[in-house]
Amino acid sequence: MTRSTYFFESLAPSWLTHDGGYRAALTQHMRDRMELQGYEIVGPIRIIQVRGEVPAPVGMVLLRIEVEVEEFDIEVPMGGN
Repeated sequence: MTRSTYFFESLAPSWLTHDGGYRAALTQHMRDRMELQGYEIVGPIRIIQVRGEVPAPVGMVLLRIEVEVEEFDIEVPMGGN
């Protein structure tokens, strides 16, 4: 098995980052997304504020939602039979 970190980024109004409902929705979205793809979540889902290559517009922040998952490695035999 292999552990990997997946993430997505979301631009949000700065006041919304303190809203528990919004954070819960982002967390649930990540959980649903990973489970739909067949990954097993093995770590907490983290929401952190990051700086992008381009500054966020005034009053906005860039949030990074990341999670560690476990993937099952499938070995495929080489050749025919």
